[in-house]
Amino acid sequence: MQFATIHHEGALRFGLVEGGALHLAAPGETLRQHLAGDLAALAHRLRAAPALPLDGIRYAPVIPDAPQVFCIGLNYRDHRAETAGAIQKEYPKEPIVFARWATSLAGHGEDLPKPANSDSVDFEAELAVIIGKGGRHIARARAMDHVAGYACFNDISMRDWQMKAGQWTPGKNFPKSGPLGPVMVTPEAVGPLDDLTIRCLLDGVVMQESTLGHLLFDIPTLIAYCSEFAELQPGDVIATGTPGGVGFVRKPPVLLEPGKRVVVEIERVGRLENAIVAE
Repeated sequence: MQFATIHHEGALRFGLVEGGALHLAAPGETLRQHLAGDLAALAHRLRAAPALPLDGIRYAPVIPDAPQVFCIGLNYRDHRAETAGAIQKEYPKEPIVFARWATSLAGHGEDLPKPANSDSVDFEAELAVIIGKGGRHIARARAMDHVAGYACFNDISMRDWQMKAGQWTPGKNFPKSGPLGPVMVTPEAVGPLDDLTIRCLLDGVVMQESTLGHLLFDIPTLIAYCSEFAELQPGDVIATGTPGGVGFVRKPPVLLEPGKRVVVEIERVGRLENAIVAE
């Protein structure tokens, strides 16, 4: 099953994506409200709802009202190697976690502003895990029971701001710097993750490519870890980290500038595309 959130007649609406159409939920309903429940029953109900053709719809972030967005840093070995000393001088034995605000999220197809006050805007293709059932102190063995679905994510990073004072958060929360979507795909529709390809393309050229099995800290570990210091809630997003190939460490650097198009593709999850514009 696939679900999307869109801009429609001046409001946010969500629906079921099926058969080339979006079957709209009632006004005022949100996808987040249903994530802890029976998504199969929700899909069954929405199949009888009014439908819009997918052509021409304007996507919002698939979870625009995410209560918490946890981002995992340096979670692929090749990304650690390429940024050695530039971002982190020592690597802890636990996940590196930083926060995003939901106000930094953007939708598939939305223009992303290159900030006028940043000269180092970078791409990061990531798999986003969307929490269904919340909780604290979640056991790793049961962690996947808390997953509602997956989406593509681009953790666009203002590297100059990320490096200021050694704090990552400022460089990760500029407006419309975190495209999320276009859809949330439920786990049974995705299947096993390890062999699935994740890549980032810039103007059609592959910049990053790996498989999800190369995550240093896997999804159950990340869910269990985050639940130890925060109470996970339906609609929380865990962005699982990016593989090697980011732009700022290339020689010469390859960065996001107005006029460029950036794509995140994850096999069986989706294709997230955005254009870069001047702020």
